[in-house]
Amino acid sequence: MSYQQTVTSFRNAAQAANPNGRFDHGRHVDLSQLYEGAYPFIYLYPFTVTPGIDPNFIDTSTIIVGFWMQDRPDTTNEEREAIIAEMDVLSTAFLDELYEFRDLRITNVSKEPQYQMYQGTLSGFAIRFTYQNFTPCIDD
Repeated sequence: MSYQQTVTSFRNAAQAANPNGRFDHGRHVDLSQLYEGAYPFIYLYPFTVTPGIDPNFIDTSTIIVGFWMQDRPDTTNEEREAIIAEMDVLSTAFLDELYEFRDLRITNVSKEPQYQMYQGTLSGFAIRFTYQNFTPCIDD
C-alpha cells in the first residue's frame, strides 16, 4: 500500500460522506494552521505502517481520522453536544464509504468524542482503526 493510495482512498470517502466540507492530512500542527475553510473538516493524521505478512494484503496501518466542527470557548454544553453528535454521524458515514471499497479492510474500529480541541476552537469525533489494502496475487 502506498501512502498516496491511502490518502486518495480517504479523500474519496471524505468527499462522498462530506460533500460540502473539506478533507486534508498532516501533522497536528498542520491542522491548527488550516482553521479557515469549509466545515465539517475531516483530517487524516500521520499513520504508522507495518509491512504485510499475509500475501493477499500489503502493509497494515493504524489510522486516526478527526471529524471537526468549529466550536468556541463560550459554547454551551448543549451546543457542544450537538456538534459532537453531528460529527459522530459523519464519522459513521465516512466509515460506511470506506467499507464500500472492495480493495481494503478495516478492523478494530474505536471512536472517541473530542471536546474543545486546538485552543478550544474545534470539537468533534476521532476514530482509530486498522487499515489493510488488498492487493490480489498476479499469476505469471
